[in-house]
Amino acid sequence: MSGFKYNLGVVGLGYVGLPLAVDAVSSGLSVIGYDISEKKNNLINNGQSPIEDISNDDLNSALDQGFIATNDEAVLGDVEHIVISVPTPLTDYQPDLTYVKAAASSVGRNLREGQVVILESTTYPGTTEEVLIPEIAKHSNKKPGEEFYVGYSPERIDPGNKTWKFKNTPKIISGINDDSLEKIESFYKSIIDEVVPVSSPKEAEMVKLLENTYRHVNIALINELAILCNMLDVDIWEVVEAAGTKPFGFESFHPGAGVGGHCIPVDPQYLSFKTRQIGQPVRFVELAQEINNSMPLYVCDRVSEFLNNIGKPLKDSKILVYGVAYKPDIGDTRESPANEIIDILVERGSKVDYFDSYVKEFSTDNNKLVSVDQDKNLDKYDMILIHTLHSNSDIESLNKCGTPIFDTTGSKLLENTTKI
Repeated sequence: MSGFKYNLGVVGLGYVGLPLAVDAVSSGLSVIGYDISEKKNNLINNGQSPIEDISNDDLNSALDQGFIATNDEAVLGDVEHIVISVPTPLTDYQPDLTYVKAAASSVGRNLREGQVVILESTTYPGTTEEVLIPEIAKHSNKKPGEEFYVGYSPERIDPGNKTWKFKNTPKIISGINDDSLEKIESFYKSIIDEVVPVSSPKEAEMVKLLENTYRHVNIALINELAILCNMLDVDIWEVVEAAGTKPFGFESFHPGAGVGGHCIPVDPQYLSFKTRQIGQPVRFVELAQEINNSMPLYVCDRVSEFLNNIGKPLKDSKILVYGVAYKPDIGDTRESPANEIIDILVERGSKVDYFDSYVKEFSTDNNKLVSVDQDKNLDKYDMILIHTLHSNSDIESLNKCGTPIFDTTGSKLLENTTKI
């Protein structure tokens, strides 16, 4: 380790950073985590994982092998490789790189010759060279690519995915020069099964945006077709299933209540931001954003129509929103369409509860709710709106309850439902 105390220091111990840290420990590396949240660090150091993808057992195993979390930035001078995995949210629809800049400043203040700095946070092309390196340079006079090494590697974490985890998902890597790339490739090969080098950080930054923009645009296409098919009295779910039998040239996407999570609704906007800077809007992306953002309102309009068809007005109707996580089998509600759906229904006068076995409390923009007990409540509602079905969902109870169901998931397990 050339005089360094730790092989790896991870900056930001959230959905990306903590899995990286724990997997690196399991691969035999000495690892320390740095996060500005003292509350999160205390949880981690006491063996309580703050994210679902890392079990308490896995975390405690890492702690037993020397892993520790701290908010003392001085530790960043004791590590050979620094991976920055901090949030990059949108603020007023603009990329907010506050956390990246703060992390870069902490790195710069403690930078030592020979260190390798890798950004993993999702961002727009050019961030590594135009933001990260200059921010480090404000606090250090060391030359990037010569006295310390820099690159970008997009995270590919898929929360809740039991098959593709950190170690077996191919890892895109890049460096600002050959020496940086060589060191970054050597590091990731020590903890990941397959690495895929690209020619520069800009290409690596663009890879992540392409991956999620591809999904974003195709989900918008199928959502718009779902609206059209409803108007034409065509079953979009049967259409997609039949089209999926084509063995080439087609990939199935499914309609829904919108898009959620921190990637698909957000990442394409980084691309839009960058292209507007050069005077070339990406029309596909912006149209897809418009369509996907409109789906919660469309769902609420369909709910109103659904209730009218069974002789009930939307106002004062008791509605159970079933599942509020943005995808099955996790408790993550970031950017969940359920947020807007619940607020619209409440604003229109409905009495709304929710049930989610993974989410015990849920705060929308305007309402704070606590999950009800599914076993005791299904038959007291005027309708049930299926937003998310988990693998542990009680399908039998749903099918037997007798309450009309509007399903945004297209589940084949549910009987006698109206689908989006």
